[in-house]
Amino acid sequence: MNFVVPVLPRKHPETAKTSWLGGLLCLVTTGFMCIAPSVVTGQESDSGVNFDPSQSWAYNWIGNWRQRVINRHNRIDRLLSWKLSDSTMATFYGQLNVLYRDYDDGIDPFTAIVNNPNSPGRFGLNIESDLQNGVGLTIDIETGLRRSDYDALLNRGNAANSSSEWNRTLLRKAEIRLSVPKVGFLSFGQGSMAGDGITGFDFSKTVNVASSSVSDSASGSPTYFSNGAATQSALQSFFPTFDASRRFRFRFDMASRGGLSWSASAGREVLVEGNSNTYADVALRYETKWRRFGIKGGVAYAYNDASPDFFSGSVAGKDDNTGLNFAAAAGSNMQGARYGYLKIGMIRRVFRAGDTAFSFDHYAGHEPQALASASSSTGIGITQHIDAFNVQVFATYRRYDITGAVNSIQGSDVVAAGFRVTW
Repeated sequence: MNFVVPVLPRKHPETAKTSWLGGLLCLVTTGFMCIAPSVVTGQESDSGVNFDPSQSWAYNWIGNWRQRVINRHNRIDRLLSWKLSDSTMATFYGQLNVLYRDYDDGIDPFTAIVNNPNSPGRFGLNIESDLQNGVGLTIDIETGLRRSDYDALLNRGNAANSSSEWNRTLLRKAEIRLSVPKVGFLSFGQGSMAGDGITGFDFSKTVNVASSSVSDSASGSPTYFSNGAATQSALQSFFPTFDASRRFRFRFDMASRGGLSWSASAGREVLVEGNSNTYADVALRYETKWRRFGIKGGVAYAYNDASPDFFSGSVAGKDDNTGLNFAAAAGSNMQGARYGYLKIGMIRRVFRAGDTAFSFDHYAGHEPQALASASSSTGIGITQHIDAFNVQVFATYRRYDITGAVNSIQGSDVVAAGFRVTW
């Protein structure tokens, strides 16, 4: 979902794309970096591969309840975690993710501040209870931010072109999950389908601005034919990922064995009117490590009722010695649309404050929709992590090209930068 505030006055392209971006990088390199203490995050495995817990389903779901409580208290402010009883804890969590975007298609360029579609802002409440014999029960409620929460920053409280009221489409999670040691996890309610995230495995630490969902940095932008006529299709429709979504569903995940796990789910769309489809999918995931090299990947098949079924997956790897990493994703649907994605990255501890991550990626699509015979996108991204404050500062440049099936479609560029704060 794209949360866009009113368009800002247009700047001269060359000035806009150099002044603010240079200033941001100057701030990153000369400000926080020198004063923030050195903090190392993540879980160090026996092999020395530094896996990001937020990216590892085995870490999040296989550990017992008490270990998760310990880990959580170590990672976030204790004021956000409340012990309700000897076996129950409530935790408030969330993030703000702000993106300044300069979009230029040669026809209708604009600048705007948006709720970063790569990972939108959110608030959530997680209640975990330790039952008997290691069985755990989790209740998770999470909502995205209203558009006006960002609009008001620029309009002194007066939001324009967006609703100031919460609506049900902002509900991300409302689920109950039962975990049974050595068996798995049963989830019920609004939440991720089994294949959600299957195309997004990535060690690069630049996913706030560069992921297989390449259109996110320009999500919601209109597209035009080269003669200036509107196509009536948003940019993201030309760059599909064939990744599952969140639905009201039943889901089962098998406990990981030897790094291998499978999951399955079935459900309906209950937040959007007019969608009576039944959705079902199955997914297979695997992760392993060898010496100081870690790799993980997965594939999924999704049944979408009246909409085309699709098959998709991704794989990612990282060398802990050098920080070199890669990610690859691909997918296709039953109507013949398909794509491939490749990303190469580097992570270095340039500053004491946290890792500095760079990445380069390319997306190539074939017949993404009726108007286009092909689509491609190339981008670069940089992210500076400031571990002591759970902050990431990032910037990106990306080019989009679309080959029209009949008429030529205008290409576009986006330059963007922003920050994310998590708790």
